[in-house]
Amino acid sequence: MSLVRLVLIAIAVLALGGLLGWYYFLQGAQQEVNTQDASRGYGVQAPSFEGSAGSTNENVASTLGGSAVPTTAPTSRLWEVSQVPVAGFGWQGGSVPTLRFVERSSGNVLQATPSSGNVVRLTDTLRPEIYQASVTRDGSVLERSIDQNGTLITFAGVAASSSATTATSSPDTLLGSQLPQNIRAVTTDPISDTLYFTVSQPSDVAIVSTNWAGQKEKQLFTSAITQWRLIADGDGTLVLFQAPADNVQGYAYRLQKNGTLLLLAQGLGLTVLPNASSSALIFGTSQGGSLSLFSQSSSSASPQALSIQTVADKCAWVPGSGSIGYCAAPKQVTSQQFLDDWYQGNIHTSDTFYEVDASEASTTLLYDPSGDTNASLDVESPSIDPSGQYLAFINAADQSLWVLHITQ
Repeated sequence: MSLVRLVLIAIAVLALGGLLGWYYFLQGAQQEVNTQDASRGYGVQAPSFEGSAGSTNENVASTLGGSAVPTTAPTSRLWEVSQVPVAGFGWQGGSVPTLRFVERSSGNVLQATPSSGNVVRLTDTLRPEIYQASVTRDGSVLERSIDQNGTLITFAGVAASSSATTATSSPDTLLGSQLPQNIRAVTTDPISDTLYFTVSQPSDVAIVSTNWAGQKEKQLFTSAITQWRLIADGDGTLVLFQAPADNVQGYAYRLQKNGTLLLLAQGLGLTVLPNASSSALIFGTSQGGSLSLFSQSSSSASPQALSIQTVADKCAWVPGSGSIGYCAAPKQVTSQQFLDDWYQGNIHTSDTFYEVDASEASTTLLYDPSGDTNASLDVESPSIDPSGQYLAFINAADQSLWVLHITQ
């Protein structure tokens, strides 16, 4: 009996030893696997697809470090609203200035509040590869993309619920409809429910207006010239001018209600910015590798040369002001054909901000961003909120969105 007991004890000891040995073997193997996985990057936390600001913004923040969408505004006058590339933006009305913008990668609409630094996502309707967008004062959204066949797609929509302005966890659907295909130029009236765009016809181009549903279409003007750019500055009228090119004569017109054209400006390499609050005008020229900027206090006044070298595309009027605007000017112009290279994205500038008074034809240094950021800011699509406190713009170098607090 004692022999049997000893044999059983020996078997138990051997079995326990075998199990312990197997356990430590598995532990060592698992550590080796974990080490290999970590070296391959498998240990990185899976990205989140939830959050008030949307997965794209938050994943950029967690991957790159820092904050793609800051929760509080920085102490400086300059705020990088989104490191994620944006397709366009627009200011909203109300007592507190808010900014809505569209992510280039997803087509989602987000809302930023400069006074608090908060950003929330308003829509979750995936519309990828949006290369151009605009947002009106009432929150209507225009998004433009290109399909697999190279067809230009233009979508006009609005968030499903007006409660989206306060939503932080339940984004809405972006509802709307597609406009005619292959629209070459389009602009939105920031205040009224009106779209303006060009439509190609067999022998010419027509400029038409519709509402946001693509209905109530009205032909406003026809022209044998196909390369028009359009500006609806919010006063119910339309400005059209030829696509700017260095050393090429350009003309800008205001389209009258009777269908005739009123000449606003002309010049080589013409860029133009009308004022919705008055007949004041800012326009620029590009000739012989030199940029010039002019202001005109009224339609009857003579243009006056300004002291800064830039293009009207880098300027914005203060809403409600008849003569005050702000312009970003390159610290250095490195190209002899600036417009062609800049529009094609072949060059980028590092800009400084100036206040422009059209009535005095004067410029005053407003802000040099080099004191607050190491980034070179190539200002594109500048826009001032209705209260005149903030200037938003896209950095053309990486399509990030920024806001400058105008007053200190």
